[in-house]
Amino acid sequence: MHLKKSDGFTLIELIIVIVILGILAVSAAPKFVDFRSEAIIASMESLEGTINSAATLVYVKSVIQGVEGSSAAQITVNGETIDVVYGYPSARTGGIQASLEIDAGDRADDHEWNSRRSQSINAWLYWHGADDDDVGSLRTQCFIRYNQSTAPNTRPIIDVVTSTC
Repeated sequence: MHLKKSDGFTLIELIIVIVILGILAVSAAPKFVDFRSEAIIASMESLEGTINSAATLVYVKSVIQGVEGSSAAQITVNGETIDVVYGYPSARTGGIQASLEIDAGDRADDHEWNSRRSQSINAWLYWHGADDDDVGSLRTQCFIRYNQSTAPNTRPIIDVVTSTC
């Protein structure tokens, strides 16, 4: 009895292996590629720019109305009353929130911005798709904090935290 020596795989065996690898790649690839966090970070950077622009426009209006040196005042922009501190929007609903005119979300939909006053009295928070109780905790570090102006000729500080987005 004489056995024939095999030199490799047959064409059918190679095709079956390639098909199996293709099926695995198609089913496993979406689990490794997650663009959600990159989209949220880009959206946060965009909101940061919007907040900066709104604060600057409110400040210009405050200078025109002569209240940029006041620690508490109100101005009117496009028919909307805005609370200002040293000319910049305050960290209250009637301040930065009113000047932005964005939908702050209903907290039931992960696709909208949510906002609330920070634990710090002079700050306002925006976050995307997180529980209200988690914002700013070590578990959820994905938010924007608007810190109102603390002195004349001092811009508000805007912190963007994206470590766990």
